Order: sequence, then C-alpha cells, then structure tokens
Amino acid sequence: MSQGPNSHADTLDRQLIDTLRQGGWWITIYTDASMDSPDPRGVQEARHRAILDRLHERDVPAEHLQAIADALAGTEGVPSPAGRYLLTCEGRIVHNQVLPGALVGPEVVDAGPIPLLVPLLRHRGDEICYLVVEAGREGGEVSVFSSASAEPQTSDNVQGRDDTLKKFQGAGWSHLRYQRHTEAIWKQTESELAAVVDRLADEHRPRLIVVAGDVHARRFLVEQLSSASQQLVAQLDANTRADGASSATLDEFVDRELRKLTESDRRRDLDRLATELGKEDGAGESGVGWTVHALRQAQVEILLVDPDALEGRTLLALDAEPWIATAPEDATSAKILGSVPAAEALVRAAALTDAAVRISRLESETAGAAGLLRWPAAAPTGG
Repeated sequence: MSQGPNSHADTLDRQLIDTLRQGGWWITIYTDASMDSPDPRGVQEARHRAILDRLHERDVPAEHLQAIADALAGTEGVPSPAGRYLLTCEGRIVHNQVLPGALVGPEVVDAGPIPLLVPLLRHRGDEICYLVVEAGREGGEVSVFSSASAEPQTSDNVQGRDDTLKKFQGAGWSHLRYQRHTEAIWKQTESELAAVVDRLADEHRPRLIVVAGDVHARRFLVEQLSSASQQLVAQLDANTRADGASSATLDEFVDRELRKLTESDRRRDLDRLATELGKEDGAGESGVGWTVHALRQAQVEILLVDPDALEGRTLLALDAEPWIATAPEDATSAKILGSVPAAEALVRAAALTDAAVRISRLESETAGAAGLLRWPAAAPTGG
C-alpha cells in the first residue's frame, strides 16, 4: 500500500510499542495545555492540581505523582490552543507530548492495565511532514514541521546580499541597470533558498511545501525549485515577513492544506476498503468480530476504527499474543488483563502486530471497525 511519503497512519513510536509488549500498570493523561488566559500560570497550576488529586484518589504512589507533576510542567511559550498527552508505566514516563490545537474529545485521567491510546491518535490524526518557507528579497527561512507537534523539527535560514537592495533614486539607464542588478541578486538569493528547500525535502520527504512571503521572492523561489518540490507547493498570497504581519494567516492556511491531505487519505483508504470488500477473496474485513479475528492472526495492515461508533462496547485485552479476544475462551494461554473499551483494545492489538492505525469516520456497515489486510481474508496463512 502506498501511503505517500511521511504519511504515517500509525503515529506510535517504537519505544512505546516495546513498552506495550512488556506490560504493567499505566496512567494516561490527556489534558488542556493552553496558556491563553489572563492568569496562565494560575490556570495551569489549578489544572495540574486537579489531575494529581484524581490520581491520588486512585492510590497512585506519591513518588509517581511527583514524576507526573514534573512532566506536566513547562508549557510556557507554547502557542495556544494546545493539549498534552502523558503516559506512564509503573511510574516511568513513557510518552510526554504537547500537541497543537484544542482537545479533540474529553479530558482523560485514567489508571489501568492498558494505556488509552485513542486520545493521542485522534488528536494527532495522520502525522504529515511539511515544510514552511517564508521568502523575502533579503533571504528566507525554511522550517520542517510534523502535524503532530507544535514546534519545528529543524529550521534553516538563508541570508542574501542587501547592500544594493536600497531604493535607487535615479532614472534612465542607470535605473534600468539597477533594476536588473537587483533582480539578479534576488534570483541568486532565492536560488540559495531553493537549494535549502530541495535538500530538506529530500531528507524529510514532506507531503506539503507551504510558500509564503514577498510576491516576487516567492515567484523566483518556486521557479528554481526541483520539479519534485514544485509538485508539493501550496502558495499563500501574503507577505508573512512584513513588519507587523500576524502568524495567524499562515497558521490557518497550513491547517486548511493539512485538512485537505487528511481527507484525501481517508477517502483513499475507504475507497480501497470498499474495493477489497467487494471482491470474493479481497484483502479487507469489516465489523468488530471479523476485525478482531484478523488482528489475532497479525493479518491487518491498516486498522480503520471509529471510536464514536464503538462507544459503550468492550473487548478483552490480553498480556500476550494474540493480544485481543472477544470472549474468555479465546484467550488461549494468554492472561486476560481486563475488559476495556473496544476501540482501545483494537488500537493496542494493531500496534502490537505492527499494523498502522487510522482513526476515521466509517460507514455504518463497517460497524465501527475494519481492516485492510496483508493477505486476502480467504487465505489460510500469510504465506
């Protein structure tokens, strides 16, 4: 299956998956981390105190509470709105991330035998790598972002010559020579910036390159990008480098472009699922029961799950392969960790069998869960 470069349906890192295999007692926190209030520090302290009080009521040890308190601190300077997702296992911080954007769903403070991964995946969506290029006559900046993080992964600046970019007061041939010379300098500057963009695009394989800034600088820049980079460009017709320019316009444009990509990915997966389900021996399953059956055999390539459609349903989480069951007699030799929300059990089993996960609205006939398979459903084995 081709997801496109750096379009990760599964946004769980390898360390977290390895800890999932080891098991233990988990604490999951998904909370608002926004600081846009008249008293941001006071709001943050009250928010964290409420979380710690809830965990104290669950008899979480004091040393674990202190580790959580330390991990929750330090969101100053993060653009609002923002959320935080924090996981601990046996008191050890396993995952701690500030997420851009408002909470997608209710706050979660939970302690139990498995982590609650759906809030993280629902908030992050598909992780998309993208570049933001702000071009100006005097240079520009290129930043590499992941849609799952509020901060750039890396940034690079190009500073061009500005010694001859001052306004020329003359006229006639001298003025014309000045214009040509100035244009040559702009082109050279944007050529250097284009080289940086192409290098970062080659290294990070983004799916989107947002170009903003001075209109002439943008034109020179895009003309000198490689054809591969040009195909990824979405131009914002605004000079975001001008004095007094607001970042809101750029942020809103980026959000719109990312939503377009996410919706395109969702539609592609649903179209593929419909095609596979329509085949007699297609590589697709739908419905909770059939999806669980495929997960137990590590047959699922991409899990499609709709948590809202599964609200109120539960499945059994197991401490070893096959990781998930619908009934106690299906646990085989594995220990039953507990009856847990169906969406969480499905996502956990997918992660533990190296399946990608997409949180998605599904058609009613899929009953909240479906799987695109590594081999056809009718095949007895994966070989």
